[in-house]
Amino acid sequence: MLTLTIDGRTVTVAPGTTVLEAARWLGIRIPTLCHVPGLEPVSSCFVCAVQIAGRRGLSPSCGMPAAEGMVVTTNSADVRRARKMALELLLSDHAGDCVAPCSATCPAGLDVAGFVGEIARRDLDGAMAVISRRLALPGSLGRICPRLCEQQCRRLDYDQGLAIGALHRYVADARAAVPARAAETGLAAAIVGAGPAGLAAAFYLRQMGHRVTVFDARERAGGMLRYAIPAHRLPKDALDAEIGIIEKLGAEFRMGQRWGRDFSLADLQANFGAVFLATGAQRAQGLQCDGEELAVSGLAFLERLESAGDDVVVIGGGNTAIDCARAAVRLGAKRVRVFYRRTRTEMPCLLSEAEEALAEGVEFEFLVAPVRLARDGGLSLTCGRMELGEPDASGRRRPVAVAGSEFVVRCSAVIAAIGQSVEREVAERDGLRVTAWGIAADARTMATSVEGVFAGGDAVLGADLAVRAVAAGRMAAVSMDQHLRGETVTGELALAAVAMKPMDDAERAALYREIEKAARVRMPEIEMARRQTSFDEVELGLPEEDAEREARRCMNCGCSKADCCHVRGLATEYQADSFRYPGARRRFAQDLTHAEIVYEPGKCILCEACVRIAAEEGEEFGVAILGRGFDVAVAAPFGKTIAEGLRRSAVRCAEACPSGALALRAAQGCDGCGLALIQGPG
Repeated sequence: MLTLTIDGRTVTVAPGTTVLEAARWLGIRIPTLCHVPGLEPVSSCFVCAVQIAGRRGLSPSCGMPAAEGMVVTTNSADVRRARKMALELLLSDHAGDCVAPCSATCPAGLDVAGFVGEIARRDLDGAMAVISRRLALPGSLGRICPRLCEQQCRRLDYDQGLAIGALHRYVADARAAVPARAAETGLAAAIVGAGPAGLAAAFYLRQMGHRVTVFDARERAGGMLRYAIPAHRLPKDALDAEIGIIEKLGAEFRMGQRWGRDFSLADLQANFGAVFLATGAQRAQGLQCDGEELAVSGLAFLERLESAGDDVVVIGGGNTAIDCARAAVRLGAKRVRVFYRRTRTEMPCLLSEAEEALAEGVEFEFLVAPVRLARDGGLSLTCGRMELGEPDASGRRRPVAVAGSEFVVRCSAVIAAIGQSVEREVAERDGLRVTAWGIAADARTMATSVEGVFAGGDAVLGADLAVRAVAAGRMAAVSMDQHLRGETVTGELALAAVAMKPMDDAERAALYREIEKAARVRMPEIEMARRQTSFDEVELGLPEEDAEREARRCMNCGCSKADCCHVRGLATEYQADSFRYPGARRRFAQDLTHAEIVYEPGKCILCEACVRIAAEEGEEFGVAILGRGFDVAVAAPFGKTIAEGLRRSAVRCAEACPSGALALRAAQGCDGCGLALIQGPG
């Protein structure tokens, strides 16, 4: 028997035992990619490298026999650097997306292919479970989200993008349910603000078993979702249904309670173990011109929804401005105009919302800015023409006034909808650090400058998207859970990811080869006359048949093993940078000849696991590493297909593959592998 020392601990093993096996006897984990238990080691990945005293350089532990008196170090700085470099070299040549472009673009990181696939299989409960892991308020967001995900859908280069927002609204409307809740922890959290960020935090904290109390200055929960978005876009009963789920989870709501008037931050800290500040951006910005006090703020107009007369002018180009214009139409205005200081291309509102406003009779005038507002019987608005100059901090071209271009507009009301800002005075008074935008908070953990106090959503970023606020609420819930349990606050696990960019024509052809063209479903709407005279919801939702047909259009272009990929898991652990070694990468290709597995050679790390398994199984042809130099790849010899090379051992090869190169056709996420990288906050 041989005795050696690993990380300061001794172990006695039989001759022929490798350092990797000896370490496992001690319960010491050494990461591997190419190692397959029971098969001859090849030491190709070098991720299992260790330091052995007296030897120059590092040694692969999977192929290094233990020796008497050997002293091994498995996790030194040099070892970690070598492993990180090995992983970065593998990632630099990876031809595939860890997650689909739609999911990568979604601020909430929603697993789009996952929930859409469940719709296609008619498992709406499963679809709801996938959505709920990452996204609170899916019914509300399905109606009002700007759908950044849809703008990156791969089908846009082929026919039409997937209707992702409509699909998660469909699931939420059909399968709204109270999710499972962990056992009560006895730990308490306070949330200030019952808008999207606060509601999302409450949704996840209650699932974790923590007592949650939500404070809000308004009479009813919902924040801007309730008070700034008209019912024709977001019916209040749909919002109430989602808030009702949070109430059924056990969250307590204390309404009519204003921070700085009814309680202080110190009061909350005295009674709760963690605090989340989600107060939003409540202060409407003025027109910044003479007479601006004569204008009605967009937020005030949307909250009251009272007639503004026959001839209404709205200043602004965001979603609030469009909401004001469409609401004015419904309140009986005979003429509604939107003035915006840039062009239509630069408008921050949803293009679809602007098109809906046009259809309802709203007029748009671009490159126009207010100069002064005066009362003269009615209202007299003096405007000036603008032209676009150099880009500003937002990346959009800066509007510049055209000399001598002023003109006067007569109207019944001017609505100022040019943005909102955060009220920071109370935060500063209670000892919080602030920025030009709002409360200062860490982008990953949501932690503020005060221990145990977190902040997110518009309160940190300024007026922004509801979906980002919902994502911030979930992220804050994870950090608050860690703080409440006395753990180090690290926030959500940020998984490493590779994106396949740019793609050439040959790769696009390979990607779309098996995809049939199919038109995007059309969302049914109420008739125009009803739209213009009522606040009834315009979009009626997808019928079941249309939803299933639309779900089947999803290309599933993310990696099917993204949640259980060993390469990705180790890249996350070692914080590997996939862009560290730029250069030419392999091209995307897909072999679909096998009935049980899919082979993507661009994801292969040449670990030879499948080569060794096929040989052990006695495959007639098997697979081998073919080619020379940078063009080597695993393939069946003699021009055979993967289906011919792996007749008996395909499933075993796919299960042993450490990346997404070989994947089971029927696999969903990490089914069957026992390794789950992605977990929901609960």
